[in-house]
Amino acid sequence: MTNQKLLDKLHKLIENTDHADKKHLKKLRKVLRKLKEKQHELAEQLDQCPVEKDRVKIQQDIDVLTLQRKKGVAVYKTLKAERKNRTGDNNQDTDIPSAEK
Repeated sequence: MTNQKLLDKLHKLIENTDHADKKHLKKLRKVLRKLKEKQHELAEQLDQCPVEKDRVKIQQDIDVLTLQRKKGVAVYKTLKAERKNRTGDNNQDTDIPSAEK
């Protein structure tokens, strides 16, 4: 998958976070993992590339991927924490009525 397609997918997943369920988080994590792999591939290409013009282009791509991954990871952590809090709140609500019985 190309960098642009991965970035488009990431953008859609970041934008649509209203009701993030486990499946949504899994998709987000998968895209972030693929972006990380692409970033490592580009870093290897950068090391092997002798042409300065190409090196600049590769470095720009790496910078874009790094920035987008950071945004994605921040959203992922936020969504995961919200989901955990929601699950924790539901468990606490069910514990209270059973204790009163």
